[in-house]
Amino acid sequence: MDIFQYVKALSAFDGYVDYRVGKNYEIVIADMSKEFLEEICNELRKYGVSCGVYASRRDRAFRLRIYGKESVDRILNSSLAPEVLIAAAIDAEGNVKKYRNQPFRTRIVVKSDMARRIEDALTALSIRYVKITRKGGRYTEIVVSGKEENQKLYRVVKIRHPQKLQVVGHYLNL
Repeated sequence: MDIFQYVKALSAFDGYVDYRVGKNYEIVIADMSKEFLEEICNELRKYGVSCGVYASRRDRAFRLRIYGKESVDRILNSSLAPEVLIAAAIDAEGNVKKYRNQPFRTRIVVKSDMARRIEDALTALSIRYVKITRKGGRYTEIVVSGKEENQKLYRVVKIRHPQKLQVVGHYLNL
């Protein structure tokens, strides 16, 4: 998986881009897992990207800060493959779980404007899903249900988040 595509997609879900010409060039991504963000930062450093992970007192989350005009431009100008978009969506906004007496499910809850992109990516990968609209149409829940369909999903989509990888590996034997 191309790390630049992945960071671009991840920033769309759990981050922001500060791109002020002549002033500031940075991408900031938040997560509760320091290990997850440090792994991404270490991989980016292999390509000469300046980055760092720090703790935020405000919400007890960690932040990955990527800075520098060239690095930010390289990330923002990368294209997005469907499997990379889905991987970032699951890592950032996803919930992977086996509920008691129910099939394994992958749930992604996003604002409705991003849901269309995820739906298109799942369709391109021939993954069946269910779409549920929440909170007056502002949020959309996309659910991939069943062991077989999730095995198909995770053979193509390579997630990185350590907690989610552990759950997927345990229930789907991948």
